[in-house]
Amino acid sequence: MKIHWLRVVLGAMLLEIVLFAVLVPIGFVNATLFLVTVPIGVFGFGYLVTRWLLRKVSTRLVLHGALIGIAATVMYLSLVLAQPGGIAAAITVYGAPLFYFSQAMRIAGCLAGGLRQQRRGR
Repeated sequence: MKIHWLRVVLGAMLLEIVLFAVLVPIGFVNATLFLVTVPIGVFGFGYLVTRWLLRKVSTRLVLHGALIGIAATVMYLSLVLAQPGGIAAAITVYGAPLFYFSQAMRIAGCLAGGLRQQRRGR
């Protein structure tokens, strides 16, 4: 009943890389489309990455999913803090409700992926 920390950290990094690679180019094409796709993308990719990462994990799958989502969110917020303007600049782009909703969707997607893997194992 151990936590696979390497999977958690690498999964969070992988999730953030995928989100950056997919969503940032959309932002260059159309800002409105970007704002619509962010919460969908963070949930969907969080779900998919977590399911993929937890295929060989047999215990505490929901906890692993939550940890992946939280770690990915912390990584994202750290990257945002390192940028000029920090979180305030990001909130200006997204708007506060969408910014916080997107962070919640990242964690919820990873939780859903862990829950699905747990149910699949039964």
